[in-house]
Amino acid sequence: MSRRPLSPATALGLATAALLALAACSDDAAPADHDDTAVTADATTAPDPADETGTETDEDPDTAPAGAVVAGTGRYAIGTDLPYGGYQLHGEPAEQPAGCTWSIEDADGEVQFDDQGSYAFLTDVPEFVTFVTDGCPDWEQFE
Repeated sequence: MSRRPLSPATALGLATAALLALAACSDDAAPADHDDTAVTADATTAPDPADETGTETDEDPDTAPAGAVVAGTGRYAIGTDLPYGGYQLHGEPAEQPAGCTWSIEDADGEVQFDDQGSYAFLTDVPEFVTFVTDGCPDWEQFE
């Protein structure tokens, strides 16, 4: 008995049948009576970014993205008002500008560090509670 080659129409029919069979087996296939708009009791959905106001955040200061900018005059709670990280004076001056003062205070208002150049490192150390800056250019978070 000799084999005859498949006609193009037969080959196309077999390929189509195979694709339909594979598509029916995939996880993405939905039954014909499936309603995409139905919500089940255990369904979860992500919040719509368009509903976000941008004024509240649940971000952990340890993982907040770098790039925070802080006014050169003010008092800031470390880890609350400011994310932890390294800060530098805007423009990266080689030394602390004249008239610019800064300090890191403990819970009692005692200065732990002060006026040590154009960089400040705000870390998760219990004694480091408040960052105080006066007469400085803006501070920029770099890490």
